[in-house]
Amino acid sequence: MKVLVYDFEVFKYDTLLGIYDINNAKYIQTWNKKEIIKLYYDNLDAIWVGHNNSGYDNFILEAVINDFDPYSVSNNIINNHVKMRFQLPLKYYDIMQLHKTSLKAIEAVVGKNISETEVAFNLDRPLTQQEKLLTEEYNRHDLDQTFENLKMVKSEFQLRLDLIKEFNLSFDALHYTEAQIAEAVLKPKAIYNIENMPVHPILYPQLKLQNKQILDYYLNEKFKTNEKIEVMFCGVPHLIGAGGMHGAVTNKYFDWAYYFDVSGYYNLIMINYDLLARTIPAEGKELYIKMYHEQLRLKKIDPVKRALYKTILLAVSGAQRNKHSKMYDPWTGALIPMVGQVFLADLLEKLEGKVELIQSNTDGIIAKPLPIIEKEEIIAIINEWQERTGFNLKLDTIYDIYQRDVNNYMYKDDKGNIHTKGEAVTYYENWQNPLIANCYNSSEPIILQYCIVNYFMNKIKPEYTVIQYKDNYKMFQYICKTLSYDYLSFENEQNIEKLQKVNRCFASKQPGYIYRNKGEKHDRYPSLPDKVFVFNKDLSELDASKIDYIYYIKRAYAKINNFVQITDINNL
Repeated sequence: MKVLVYDFEVFKYDTLLGIYDINNAKYIQTWNKKEIIKLYYDNLDAIWVGHNNSGYDNFILEAVINDFDPYSVSNNIINNHVKMRFQLPLKYYDIMQLHKTSLKAIEAVVGKNISETEVAFNLDRPLTQQEKLLTEEYNRHDLDQTFENLKMVKSEFQLRLDLIKEFNLSFDALHYTEAQIAEAVLKPKAIYNIENMPVHPILYPQLKLQNKQILDYYLNEKFKTNEKIEVMFCGVPHLIGAGGMHGAVTNKYFDWAYYFDVSGYYNLIMINYDLLARTIPAEGKELYIKMYHEQLRLKKIDPVKRALYKTILLAVSGAQRNKHSKMYDPWTGALIPMVGQVFLADLLEKLEGKVELIQSNTDGIIAKPLPIIEKEEIIAIINEWQERTGFNLKLDTIYDIYQRDVNNYMYKDDKGNIHTKGEAVTYYENWQNPLIANCYNSSEPIILQYCIVNYFMNKIKPEYTVIQYKDNYKMFQYICKTLSYDYLSFENEQNIEKLQKVNRCFASKQPGYIYRNKGEKHDRYPSLPDKVFVFNKDLSELDASKIDYIYYIKRAYAKINNFVQITDINNL
């Protein structure tokens, strides 16, 4: 199938369509509206790929085809924030739909030149030939980056094509949300006034929980008031609320432990305890159950097809709490996480006095048997719980666990592979593909995560990690975005410079800072060093002597101390 990457540049008197034809590896750029119209009709069977095309470029294309003024449409989208309905027949895929960031932010993360176009979009005259050439060059850069982005999300794009083929869906599924794909497959029918058709908690015969505080919270539906309760399990305080149960020891090291992971927890809660949305017909529920068991069978023999089923399976529970979904069923939707919590509390209760609990969180437990307890006793408790409840627990042994809190920890598996969890370490060895890793949202540089993980997992001090990677400038950059502010400014002792919407900066040896500006509000951009310099050109042109590497080392030690006090760790 033919795939076109496309991008529009719109001025008051001129409109440029840029296309990169992937199949033929060629660029097409035209300022001629008749040629744009011909390109559209010649490629009705192609898939048109863009970055935010569902929010912008599609409407410009529709305006040209219908002989509307593209500049007025562009102005309504950008400046007046007018939402329009797209009606032009088009097979399209929007990379930004699943990855909510700008093209410039991605260019910044990967180290490219992120300087904005030299040609103002609000010029009140036709462009000169030189301005057109500059715009075409800018447009090609955006086409190139969009193509690079498509390669980054190739697996997601292919998954959509496979879903369309497997379930005989229309090509509209290319830009469906995952919940909309689940709707197309399971065929739910919205129930009018379902908010007034209650489903109340049940004291299931499979549940052997004794804790009266939790039972009262669950059976009397106190979780619907957003009230949270605190309970103790295995000497660790836990918070229970509508969204989940969380408990953990903080700032501590453990040499080894068991990781109890409940596989497909919400799926099995919906299946085993009849909590699939009531809007899904009987045949849809049967299909859901069939897909759940089939994806287990496919785990090793056909992971690609398994991914198709998992897309459907994982979308349903969230959709049950979404008013805009045909699977909306707030009563069953609210019960799914609560039923999960009471059964996990049931298991924790049975482990009381048997384990040193490290953490429990939604669908997993990390715990270490007490010295007097044999592994077989723990296995017996797990097996009894599984057989009684119908859930599946995977038990792994993990090592060298460093835990800051319930959401930030790291460990090694039995093969020595490092696993990380949480904002402080989540991008360790998981940032080279910024779209899949979503690392464009990281508030601090990647190097700090490497310093933390290397210190604890590999016994390497931050200064050596910084030296090792000092020439990989992408690991040291901060990305600063305007977001809801009017503009950003760089200020030092000499001058004040207004910045573009997306900027890259580094810790500096000279004074300078970035400020956010909105109306009369003027404050420092958060999470930055006390001294920075801005560099928006390609990183291959960076003068590294300007970078204050010492800052990153000091910052790394501060973040390391947030995990476990260095003085508490021996032999590092």
